[in-house]
Formats: sequence, structure tokens, C-alpha cells
Amino acid sequence: MYRNRRFPSARGYGAEVKFKKWGKIEARGNTLMLPAGAALLAERVISLIAPLANTTGELMYRLTRDIRWSYFEHAILERFARWLHQKSRTESKPDLFLLEVYNPTDAPIRMQLNMAIAGGAVSKQTQFVQLPPPFRASVMLSPGYSRHEFGHEQFSAITGCGHPFDIAIIPDGENASRVVFLTADFVVHRNAESKLSSSSPKIKCVVWDLDNTMWNGILLENETVALRPEVFELLRAFDERGILLSIASKNDEASAWRRLEELGIADYFLYPQINWLPKSENIKIIAEQLNIGLDTFAFVDDNPFELEEVSRVLGGVACINAADIDGLLSNPRYQGTSSGEAKKRSQFYREEFVRKKSAAKFGSDYLGFLATCDIKLYVDAYAADDLDRVSELVQRTNQLNFSGRKYARNEILPILADDEVKKYVLRCTDNFGSYGAVGFAIVRFVEHEIRIEDFMLSCRVQGRFIEQAFFSYLVSSESGEKPESLWVNFEPTSRNVPAQQVLESLRFGPCLPSKGLSLDLNVHSLDCTFISVASSSASQGDPSAIQATR
Repeated sequence: MYRNRRFPSARGYGAEVKFKKWGKIEARGNTLMLPAGAALLAERVISLIAPLANTTGELMYRLTRDIRWSYFEHAILERFARWLHQKSRTESKPDLFLLEVYNPTDAPIRMQLNMAIAGGAVSKQTQFVQLPPPFRASVMLSPGYSRHEFGHEQFSAITGCGHPFDIAIIPDGENASRVVFLTADFVVHRNAESKLSSSSPKIKCVVWDLDNTMWNGILLENETVALRPEVFELLRAFDERGILLSIASKNDEASAWRRLEELGIADYFLYPQINWLPKSENIKIIAEQLNIGLDTFAFVDDNPFELEEVSRVLGGVACINAADIDGLLSNPRYQGTSSGEAKKRSQFYREEFVRKKSAAKFGSDYLGFLATCDIKLYVDAYAADDLDRVSELVQRTNQLNFSGRKYARNEILPILADDEVKKYVLRCTDNFGSYGAVGFAIVRFVEHEIRIEDFMLSCRVQGRFIEQAFFSYLVSSESGEKPESLWVNFEPTSRNVPAQQVLESLRFGPCLPSKGLSLDLNVHSLDCTFISVASSSASQGDPSAIQATR
């Protein structure tokens, strides 16, 4: 037996065991359910103490010739396990015994899992009491990874009777066997909601594995694999909530995509990555294409090995076992939004895909491409119907959030009701389609200065010069004298570097000792010739009601 660190289990390695003839592994069991971190810490402490106990036992045996000292370490561990098991009688019980293994050979291996009252552990007072029979289960370990669960009801008679018990794993037959053990533990189910902190960012994209996750079975073994019934409901609900969907699967791309089309769900998925690369690499590619943070991603897979690989490489991604997806629709992180734009979100990204293909034809002439797009920006006064979308923007915007502030829905309501400030909603279209409502701004007009107190812009229009067109519109639409300066409440955060880059490119500079960045309008122009800007509102005296074209 040795540690094989090529297998990233919860312990950081797999335990590779080569069974010789008649070989088995056996241990004294206990069912005290500890947090994973506490259990792993206890194991590490034991591994440090064990060599000292062995050395002490060997020395004392040489001095006393008492055979009991020769198994000193074993005796200590047995008593420790018995103490833990006795303590477990007043604590929570395991839901199941989980066995995860990797069979590195080409042939299946059959093994026996046994749980039985420990020999010699029954006192004379209770030796005539009828004891529960041993629990035995035959397990077939197919080549590669396999996962086996044994419910509490199968072994509870053994673990719940109060007597010490042993667990053994024994290969069938006399041939030598080699197996890598990833997990052999009593575990408690914990649903997806409890795994995820309520303070974590809302999930914006769910990435799915295919085999034994999206559908039952393995496609390369059965071309008619059936979609899991609960998966279709999740896809439909997530899409309606504006949560994006994608795929990271190790599979044959042509066969997998054909089956997705046959099942009628192919259109749900954006930038699917179906190949043989590590899934962490594929998720990074999807995040780059969608231009959203990895901490807003969830990854669903049936294989703990793949979940562990993604979790280790991409710590911000929520990794969900396919067995735990039932609770996702009620999980606070997966609520998405109820705004009218939510159902159109995947459509926006598909249109963006077409834009990128068209932009590629222009090579490095990006401005030339934008000039052909017929971009139209509509700047409208906030209306009550905009509340849901504005709430989204002020809660979810990161990269183009100029102040860095976020508002809960109840926090933005008093501002929306304040008549002392102007509130603008920005909508955008081009000849590829509509971007929808992409921005929200809170603006004050003070003497010779325009003050933008908050400005949030969706990353869907990042790099389209929408900020410049909006600023130019504010400057030209203000009635009376032309303002002398434009001030933006900019506060740097770890995520709004793109907003800072926009302002710096437009020559905004610090206005010490005040905070924020300012532009001298007597020196610098904000004209943006390839974007048409207009307003569809007709509010009395509102600057946004004045038609303007750039």
C-alpha cells in the first residue's frame, strides 16, 4: 500500500493497494461524524504519532518480552476507534458508507465489503445476547473510476448495536489485485444549498458534464442514452431565470452534439467544450468567451475525480455532484432574475457570437468593424417598469461598475424615488440584434459641472464605446451653457479595472483633494461619430428627452 498523488481525493492522494493471495484490508470502525477538516486533521496527527508508538512498542518488547508491546500502536488505535464509536451514539448517524475506487487494470475486479462485530470484543455478560449478523456486500469494480454507496439501513444493525465492529475489504478469488482507493468512509449527505455560502456571488453560468450527468449512461457505449428527467426541468428553469448554460465534457464532440440535438436541448448551451482537455481548462475557456467571473460559475459532474480537479484549479467555481442537483432550483445562488430580459440573455450571447465572427474579418481594424455595426444607444429616464432590470444592474455589475458600489433592492428604491437626481436607463442595439437594457446611471447637474454619482454598464457592451457616447450625450443635452467639466464617481476595486481603463482612455484625471475622476470639457471632446444616441422619452424638461445624434 502506498500514496499515489496522481489521484486527487479529499486527502490529496489515492491509496494504491496491491492484494497478494488471501490479502485483505481491515480496520476497527467508528461512526462518529466529524467535519471533513477535523477528520483529516485527526488522521494527520495519527500518522505522525504512529512511528513513535511503533518504536516505543518495539523497545518495550525487547526489554520485557511481553508480546502485547509488539502491537502497541494497534492497541492504541483500536481503543481510540472504540472511544470514537461510543461517542457517536449521542451524535449524528452516517447516511451511507461511500466507497470510491479506481481500477487501473483492463478487467473488472470483484470485492467483498464486510462489517461485523469485532472478534473478542463482546464481554462475558453479553456473550449470550443475540448479536446482529455481519453485513456483506459484493462489489464489482469496473476498469477506471467507480463509486459505490451503501445506505445506513444496510449496516445500521452492526453500527448501532453499541459493540466494537470491524470493516474489511477482501478481493474475491486468489489472483493478485491492484486497486486505488479514493474514499472508504462513512459520510453524511449535505445538500447543495448548505455547501454554498449565501454570501457568495449569484451563479451566472452552470456548466454540465454529459455522461451519467446530463443523461443516463455513457454515449460511446450507447448512442441512445436518455436525458435524466430532472435535468430538462433544470435547463428550462435556469434559462428562464437568465442563468447561462454550457458544457465541459470528455467525449466525442460530433457524437455528443448530435445526441444533444436529437434530445432537443442543444440550443440551450453557449460555447460548449466537448473534448479531452482537463475540465478546468474548458471552464476557463467558457468564462473567457462569456466574459464573466469564475466565481459566478457552477460545474455539475457525476465524477468526484473531475469535481476535485476543477475545485483545486478553479477555487471559485461551485462544484456540484450530479446526485445533488435536486435542491439547486431553491438554492439562493441559483435564483437568477425575474426581469423580462432574463429569458433573452442566452439570445444576447448568441448574437454576440455572430458579432465576434464578423469582427474577425476586419482583423486589427476594430473601429472599422464598429463603424459598420450601426450601433444605436437609447438614453431614457428611469421608469417604474425598469425596476427589475435596474435592480440586476446595481447588484450584479462588476467590471464596469464605476463607483464599485452595489445596492440591494431595498437600498436602491429611495434613490429611484429622489427627484433631486436624474436616473437614466441605457439600451443598445446594432445590426446584429438588441443588447437590451445595458446600463443605469445616477446623475446631478450642478452649475457648470455634470456629476455622475453612479454608473453601471453591462459587460455585454464592453469595448463598444457606449460610455463615451453616453457622456457625450449628457454634455450636449444639458440645456443652457455648456458645462465645463464632467465628474465621475470612480472608486477602484479588484474587479472594475475595465472601468478605470475607459476613463483613462478618455483623459479623465484625478480632481484632488476630492475623490473620483474629472474631465475638462474645455480641453477634451467626447464626440463618438459611429454611435447614434437618442432618447425615446418625452419627460417635461428632462435633458434625456432631447433627440441627439452623433
